Amino acid sequence: IASGRLDTRGWDFSHSAPVDPARNGPSGICLSYLLSGYRPYVAPGIVHPNPILQSKLEEGSHCSVVHQDLEYLGEGLEGRSSNPVAVLFDTLLHPDADFQFDYPSVLQWKLEKHENIPHIVLGKGLPGGAWHVMKGSMLTISLGNWMELPGLKFKDWASSKRRWEQFIINC
Repeated sequence: IASGRLDTRGWDFSHSAPVDPARNGPSGICLSYLLSGYRPYVAPGIVHPNPILQSKLEEGSHCSVVHQDLEYLGEGLEGRSSNPVAVLFDTLLHPDADFQFDYPSVLQWKLEKHENIPHIVLGKGLPGGAWHVMKGSMLTISLGNWMELPGLKFKDWASSKRRWEQFIINC
């Protein structure tokens, strides 16, 4: 990229993708993960601390969470977002995290190749967006485990980044 413009000379545009390009920040990475065919399922043997939600999850444990009635699953849940789907996925990924509990996620991700949707992910910089330009002294207001991407534990990522070593214990 020079002068804020992408140099596309020499690129082969003969292949098309049915999905508009996604950005390469955290939201775009999550979208790309889903478009690539990864689907969240209820992990066997893990019990959600909310007994009503656990009962609902058991009803549909044979199929991916994204193919279930999300409105039904999310009924009665409360969280930091006004988006009920976000609240549902927050509570599935990090049960009772708002109450400082560190329960395991009730989701496991499975690759279903037949669900793959060809797509393009574009960005001005490295995947991860603004994370690459943050100074080592900058902190987030979220707990580390709230910043996980599907299939990637924050503690695993943080342990590979020297500047984060001092914060891993607080994740």
